[in-house]
Amino acid sequence: MDRPIPDASVPPDPLGAGLRRPRRSRILISIVLVVVVVAAGCLTVGYVVNRPSTAPYSKADGPTFYQALGALNGSVTVTSGGPWTLFAVWGIATTLPFAPDVVHWPEDNLTANACQAQFNGLTLWNGSIPLFNGTFDSGTAPFWQFGFFSNSSSSILIATEVLDATHVYPPMPMASACAVASGLAYEPWGWANAFRPFPADSSRMAETAWTTGGSAWMNQNQPAYETFVLGYSNWGSGYPEGLVVHFARCGLVGATGAQPGLFVIVNSDGTLYLDDHTLEGCGDVASLGPPPVLVGYTVVFSNATLLSTADSSIASIPFQYGPAGDPSGDYDVGGLVSWMTTLNLTDTAGQRLQSGTPGCPAWVPSIADCTASATGWYVVLESESGAWLDSYPSTPGGTSWEVPNVAFASHQQLVVVAPSTWNLTGDELALNGTVSACPVNGTAAI
Repeated sequence: MDRPIPDASVPPDPLGAGLRRPRRSRILISIVLVVVVVAAGCLTVGYVVNRPSTAPYSKADGPTFYQALGALNGSVTVTSGGPWTLFAVWGIATTLPFAPDVVHWPEDNLTANACQAQFNGLTLWNGSIPLFNGTFDSGTAPFWQFGFFSNSSSSILIATEVLDATHVYPPMPMASACAVASGLAYEPWGWANAFRPFPADSSRMAETAWTTGGSAWMNQNQPAYETFVLGYSNWGSGYPEGLVVHFARCGLVGATGAQPGLFVIVNSDGTLYLDDHTLEGCGDVASLGPPPVLVGYTVVFSNATLLSTADSSIASIPFQYGPAGDPSGDYDVGGLVSWMTTLNLTDTAGQRLQSGTPGCPAWVPSIADCTASATGWYVVLESESGAWLDSYPSTPGGTSWEVPNVAFASHQQLVVVAPSTWNLTGDELALNGTVSACPVNGTAAI
């Protein structure tokens, strides 16, 4: 449906139809109206901050939506290419490691690869979401990501507030691979309507979601996470209201197959619009059932590239994956993450080789900067653009990854690092699954 393009240069009326105060809640201590006005030609943002409840049961961990937005608004307004209009917000509160880039994106593999290459810090597409230690009725989260767009420069701007640190990334064209694959470039002006009038703060949304079904759902489905998704969304994008509190399990360590989910849709004043109990497919699911039918993954490796340094023998092996039994082609499937896999390296005689301590710190400029372990081999999961994503094993002889919940995407690579005295030619790297209900299989000859 065609929607009018909001004029981002025209500030909303702070007390009129353009921006209304949310309905007061009796348990809120105070309501503060904050209006930030900058020079003509830049974004003018007005927003309302609802302080989270101070009742004993409510525990904050991180800022609310408006507190996070206020922390980075000044940096966004002075970024070239504006004026910038807010159209997407993601806040994540999770008590277990969570991989957001394996669920819900329109094209998981394309989005992961394109957006990992676009951003070099902690976003929805790379890194590990900080763990949450608050209560889900507080409306707070340690991770917030914001999407802005500019008609004047046809660009999208991503900014984050993570553990009280803000980061505004360089704008990307709407025609960029990340913007197109993720769907962020699809009519952002339409999703900006979710912020006209600006909605109640996430504390009010969380209170509504918790009391109208979230509490009961969480009690039955632990462990789970909570996301606040405002405006454009890969979560709940079918809801035109664009104001969603989502409780779910897909993307958590241990969650496979079909998992329950709950969408709570709220009005702009934070009151309930509707709630929707769903069953979500975590990974390669042929049918949600009941019972769910899981397919599993077949990983297909390309030819290895060998590199020798002063102390290391290195083999880089790109891969793609698809449904089990049909590995041909390049499939766009999600749900394959590091905790679901183990790795083994065997020599030409079929003898299993000892793994050592990884000597490759996160975000190394090049795999050549990794140091071999004197006690054995280790493996690095690299993005398509060569960025460090994860290491295996976390300890010598272990069976766990350094970061337990990092997504695998086709066209990434597994990189074997061994002492320079080792001849890797003819060795074999085996990737196997740790979840019997969702098998993972792949073998690479070096």
